[in-house]
Amino acid sequence: MHFPNNTFSEINRTAGRIEANEGHLAEIFGTICTKYVAPSICVFGIIGNSFSLVVLMRKSLKQSPYINLKALTIVNLLALLVSFPYMIRGENSTEYAWRWYNIYIFIPFVSLLTATSIWIVVLLTVERFLYVKYPLRARGQCGRRGTIIRILSILFVALLMSLHKFFQYELDPIKGKYVETAFKQSLMSFIIEIALMVIIHFIPLIVLAVINIVLVRTVRQARNRRLMLNLRNNQEGGWQKDERRFTVTLASIVILNICFIGPTTVTDILHLSVLGGHSENLMTTIVFMRHISNVLLWFCLSFNFVLYCTFNKRFFKAMKEILQFHRFRRNRFQSVKSSEMTFLRSTNFDS
Repeated sequence: MHFPNNTFSEINRTAGRIEANEGHLAEIFGTICTKYVAPSICVFGIIGNSFSLVVLMRKSLKQSPYINLKALTIVNLLALLVSFPYMIRGENSTEYAWRWYNIYIFIPFVSLLTATSIWIVVLLTVERFLYVKYPLRARGQCGRRGTIIRILSILFVALLMSLHKFFQYELDPIKGKYVETAFKQSLMSFIIEIALMVIIHFIPLIVLAVINIVLVRTVRQARNRRLMLNLRNNQEGGWQKDERRFTVTLASIVILNICFIGPTTVTDILHLSVLGGHSENLMTTIVFMRHISNVLLWFCLSFNFVLYCTFNKRFFKAMKEILQFHRFRRNRFQSVKSSEMTFLRSTNFDS
């Protein structure tokens, strides 16, 4: 992901080259996004992903598709945890430690984690397509071990694609400001950014859009067949119902990711056209679109818990079991405590 260009610090530097009134408007818009909207979404996402991870650790959710959801939840949670300090303190701080955090922790690791998140969704989508088209073969080939290996492979490739982020900026020890390195200003860096834009934005966008259309059509056809055959829910196999519900869950996740990847891809194209010297008038549009794409990014990382609860009954059932278990333990503790107090009162009375 082309994340350094997504950072609000670079947006503010870009806005300084725009006309005064447009730059002031962009600064106000960026302040609202950074200080109010993004932290609120991030807090919601940290809480939601943490609870999702607890639910997904249940023994009833150990199948291969849910391993992908666990990996996706962990990656999204880590991305939000790394981003939150930047939102609260790191962006506007002039302290050396916070600026070091921004260029050596926030930029490369959020780039790594967001790229991993996008490609885990792609992996999940492709596996779901195989389950739908070739169910018997997919059950044998898309096992838990193979899924874990594929997730680790995605993480390793994403790490390789994010290594150059560590060498794009450095700190001026005297002024304490960000300075673009010679590598960042080189043609090689420009070529790498274009290649990554294709790998992390264009290819996933096309794959997710095409396969999601196929999955939605398949779900509709299955529903129509059920209506034609007059099958009720209790006459449908448990495995079939779970697979159909998971397909609907995945379709909602894919739509959410498309809503994020689409604007980011358009913004990257506009940014590269400006770097190529085509037009400086696009700077204002890029500033606003960068803010919007950042908000969509954190929304995409934070909203999966709502999708799980809304479209996946198996996840929702596991969540209710956890809540009922803790409620049972609390009520049992209160009843035992009440019994002990009653016993103590009766003992004091008898004595």
